[in-house]
Amino acid sequence: MKKSNLTEIHKELGGVFLEGNDSQTPDYYSQPDNEIIHTRQSSGITDLSGRGKLTISGKDHLKLLQGMLTNDMVKLEAGSGNHAIALNVKGRMLADIRAFKFKDFMLFDTEPDLQSALAEHLNKFKLSYRAEIKDSTQDYNHFHICGPGSGELLNEVFGLDTKKLKEYDSKTAEFNNTELFILKINRTGETGFDLIAEPELGSAVFRELLNKGEAAELKPFGRTAFNSMRIEAGIPVHGIDMDENTIPIEAGLWDALDFEKGCYIGQEVIARIKWRGRVNWHLVGLEIAENPLITVGSKIFNDNKEIGRITSTTFSKTLGKTVALGYIRREFREQGQSVLINSGENSYLNATVCELPFINNFN
Repeated sequence: MKKSNLTEIHKELGGVFLEGNDSQTPDYYSQPDNEIIHTRQSSGITDLSGRGKLTISGKDHLKLLQGMLTNDMVKLEAGSGNHAIALNVKGRMLADIRAFKFKDFMLFDTEPDLQSALAEHLNKFKLSYRAEIKDSTQDYNHFHICGPGSGELLNEVFGLDTKKLKEYDSKTAEFNNTELFILKINRTGETGFDLIAEPELGSAVFRELLNKGEAAELKPFGRTAFNSMRIEAGIPVHGIDMDENTIPIEAGLWDALDFEKGCYIGQEVIARIKWRGRVNWHLVGLEIAENPLITVGSKIFNDNKEIGRITSTTFSKTLGKTVALGYIRREFREQGQSVLINSGENSYLNATVCELPFINNFN
C-alpha cells in the first residue's frame, strides 16, 4: 500500500486496514453498517486520494479530447464538467472518467491505477496537437463528503453556497491562503462533494472538516461502507462491473454519451447501436428474497437457462435486504422479472429484477 500523508489521521480515528487492502482508505472505522446509516442520515467523509487523476492542458487540449471521448468537451465552461468514456475502435470501454473543466486545463478523475493506461491512450493519438497529459495522482489529496448535512458544512468551512451547484460543477475555495477544488458529484446516492487539495494542505483540510463538522455530525467512513453505498446508488465501477469488453450502453451509461458532437474513437459502434441496433446485455439491479452473501460472478438463470451474472453485491442495511448489480439478457431485463441466482451446487435463490438506482437522494 502506498503510504499516505493521511495515514496517521486515519489511525487516530480508529481506521482499520485489512490484509490485502492496497488503497489509501481504511476498510472501516467502526461497523460499516453503522457508517452507512450515519452518512445517509447526517454526513460522512472518506479518503479517495488513491483514485487516478490526470491533468490535460495546452493550446489544443480540448480539440484532442473532443476526438477521444464520448461526451462534449468543447462546450464545457470553466466550473462545469461531465461524465465521459474513452473507447477503443470497437466501442469498448478503456476508462470511465469524471471530467472537470477549469480555466486552463481539464482534471480527469478515474479508477485507481487506470490513469496510466488512459494517459498512454491519449498520447498515442495526440499527434500534432499541442497538449500536455500529466499523471497528477500524487499531486493531490482527494476527499469525498456526502449526506444531508454536507452542503451546509462546506458553507461553514469555506463560505461556499452549494445550493445552486449542479452535478459536475466545481468551485475554487481558499484555505490557509491556498486554493483547493470543490466538485459536486454523486458517488453514494447522497448529495456529495469531492475536495481536491495539494498534499501539504490536505491533512489540515481533513482535520478542519472533522472539527467544524461536529454540528453536522460528520464522521469518517471506510471503503467497505463506500462500496455498499455506491451499489445501493446503482453506480457501476470500471474493473468490477465493466471493463475493456463492455459497451457503455450495456452498462446504462447514457449520461456519458453525446450523440450530437463530432466524431470520436469508437463512435461508429455507439451510433449504430443507438439508431439501428441494440445490445444483448444490460446492467440491472437485483433484489434477493433471502439475505445471504451472494458471490460475485454467480450465474443468473430463468427456466434452467443461463441469462446473466452478478458483478457486485451487498447486504443493504438501509433497505434491509441483499441487493446486487449484474448483467442480464435483454429479454429478461424488465422490472419485476423473476429470476434465480445460483448460490452453490444445485442451490438457487429467488431474485427480482428492479430499476436502478436502489437509493437516490442526490440533489
